[in-house]
Amino acid sequence: MKNKKYGILLLGSLAITVTLSISACGNKTLNAQKDTKAAEVTEEAAQKESAQTEGTYSENADSKVTSVANEKETSEVPMLKLPEGITGMKAETKPFKELRDLIIEDMEVPEEYYETTHYFYNYIDLNDDGKDEIFVMVTGPYTSGSGGSSALLLSENGGKLHVVQEFTLINEPIVVSDKLDNGYHELIVPYYNETKAQFSVLKYKNGAYPNVPDGEIINSLEGVKGKAIIANDRINEVQAGIMGLNLSEE
Repeated sequence: MKNKKYGILLLGSLAITVTLSISACGNKTLNAQKDTKAAEVTEEAAQKESAQTEGTYSENADSKVTSVANEKETSEVPMLKLPEGITGMKAETKPFKELRDLIIEDMEVPEEYYETTHYFYNYIDLNDDGKDEIFVMVTGPYTSGSGGSSALLLSENGGKLHVVQEFTLINEPIVVSDKLDNGYHELIVPYYNETKAQFSVLKYKNGAYPNVPDGEIINSLEGVKGKAIIANDRINEVQAGIMGLNLSEE
């Protein structure tokens, strides 16, 4: 992916983190809002937190120990509350070297941004063929902007990862609807238009999902059934100093 594709993302402040806070109401509607405190998280604070985290391990600490610690920290912040009819799962906590390397190559991330670029991924079977795809959202000053973050849909063939599709303006959680179009589950993602929280329904057509602004716009998730991936409560995780996996981890 060439840098010019990120032009729309880089217009936002380098410190902006766009998040979605979700609560389940009795009438099954979804209340979504941007968290203003998350926008105040600066690159300097992120680097400081990273340094503190590194200090808790010795230089020779095994990566498995780090993975366990990441999982424990993340588990301390509950998953987002989702509307009735939608189950959810948080992003994986184990560093994935091949995925990390692919992100760097495809998005052409400069080395100086490794520490402040974080990725969140889940396995999900989008076409019910019995094989999981990988959906990964990549956040940070190089890959995110005021409208959302970059993401990749990947397949695994012959033991190697392959990019199926690239996305921009992605916010979490991503709802994988029970409904299918042309053999693929619909994806429903939070979409902010002039600060109004809406959702964009991405229906698979002609071999790909549409761009987020080109999806069918809906105002709530009422009546939607499916599974939400990357359903982390990013607002509270960031406030707790949990930033996710970063590209400096192999």
